[in-house]
Amino acid sequence: MNYFKSIILLLVVIAFASCKQAQLSGTTISGTINNAADMGAYFDKMGVDNANEVIASGTTDGSGNFSFNFPDGVEPGLYRVRLGVQNAEIILDGTDTDVKITGDLENLKKLNYKVTGSKLTEDYLSTVAKFLDKSMDKDAVIKATKEANPIVGYALGSKLFRFRPEYASLHLHVSKKMKEQYPELPLTSAYNAAAIDLQNKYLKSQASGNVRVGAPAPEIDLPGLDGKNRKLSDLKGSVVLLDFWASWCGPCRKANPHVVEVYHKYKKKGFDVFSVSLDGLDSRTKKRYDTTEKITQALKKSEDRWEQAIKQDKLTWDNHVSDLKKWESHAAALYGVRSIPKTFLIDREGNIAAINPRADLEDQVRKFL
Repeated sequence: MNYFKSIILLLVVIAFASCKQAQLSGTTISGTINNAADMGAYFDKMGVDNANEVIASGTTDGSGNFSFNFPDGVEPGLYRVRLGVQNAEIILDGTDTDVKITGDLENLKKLNYKVTGSKLTEDYLSTVAKFLDKSMDKDAVIKATKEANPIVGYALGSKLFRFRPEYASLHLHVSKKMKEQYPELPLTSAYNAAAIDLQNKYLKSQASGNVRVGAPAPEIDLPGLDGKNRKLSDLKGSVVLLDFWASWCGPCRKANPHVVEVYHKYKKKGFDVFSVSLDGLDSRTKKRYDTTEKITQALKKSEDRWEQAIKQDKLTWDNHVSDLKKWESHAAALYGVRSIPKTFLIDREGNIAAINPRADLEDQVRKFL
């Protein structure tokens, strides 16, 4: 009898502990903000490009106290407590249980408030404060941004450096870390798309100055159908037609026979072709598919169409490459390609010799051989 009583008691203890653990897994966001009595209070999830979402609301009391309770916890991300036109940003890692914010309403916009119970927020506010009081210079803050938790890095990058093209590499670095650490977060995919778009804008802004007749041809290093990377610079010493095309591009396919004709006529004299395909999927196209598996299948179909087009059009040269990102191709952005077909003739020294030679392609090739 005592044995069964012991078992029952043990089960009760386990159940109680389980209930207690479930309670502890919840999250409370509370605080006291001076000069914020009897105001509407909102708890927002912050997204990229001001895609913010209200996930809780309430009011402060006569002393500026507020509280938001989430029994199931809050997923990792960047959030804010909004009071009128002022707000206090906080960063949660998904394990925070009791986060408290204290400060004055007028100081919130300066990020001058105190947060306890959230290590990520403390790190964020500390770095911002050091940047504002100039105890950390820009290079030090960029370094700190790259080394921080990626959500902190995202908050720092978007707050202090904005989404400006010259900081594209910073955002790409942080975005990569976020994909590794938080692959399932909606913020991760949105930030990754924004970082890629920023990088393309930066490359396009550079392309107008870099890609001109007489200038060195920027390097392209991309995989072919066999998975092996091919470099444009490996063809230095030959006259090269750099050809941006795609299997789905009608004008490209119509132009291919003439390129093939010139290739076979002059390949033994030192002429070669380096083809960059804009097949694949860009971020906008990927949104049409609701699972990773479907995206993978669509990518494979696009890659197959690319391979079939090479065979059908008899593009027998070896240098066929693509990152399968369609209009988000880094190579296309680097060369300022906004429509296809687009070609660049490169001389034996690796410099741009002509841009978009079409009707006069053979004459231009003979000129530089």
